[in-house]
Amino acid sequence: MNCRLVFYAARKTSFCERAVQKSFSELNLTLSGTAFATDSIRLGSLLIDDFRECDVVFVIGGLSLGGVNGTKTIFSRALADSGTDEYRKLNNDVGDDGYVFCAGRQILVLLPDEPEQIEAIVRGPLAGYIKGKLARV
Repeated sequence: MNCRLVFYAARKTSFCERAVQKSFSELNLTLSGTAFATDSIRLGSLLIDDFRECDVVFVIGGLSLGGVNGTKTIFSRALADSGTDEYRKLNNDVGDDGYVFCAGRQILVLLPDEPEQIEAIVRGPLAGYIKGKLARV
């Protein structure tokens, strides 16, 4: 299954991309594209386009930002009235937690901008979740 990767307010892009891609073969995912967003409008536009072509999108970065530009705030507002079926916090003992949202067949994953933290989250709570969801598709 194809997936996309979007960096938002991220600094360690190539290291983070490698960290998340390490798990793709295990999860039966193939990266079909990478994009960069510097503001919430561009982020929203990219997600709309990405979900037209893929069922899984990873957003890396912005979790440690506070205020209106932080990923948590942006997605809290964007998903408040949406038809999200499921939401989970992906606990991370060494930094910012990740998040996963599911609506129908589509999965949105928010990850911190730290390669070590990405590996811990993806290999831990996220791997089992995605495997379970994709097995039912």
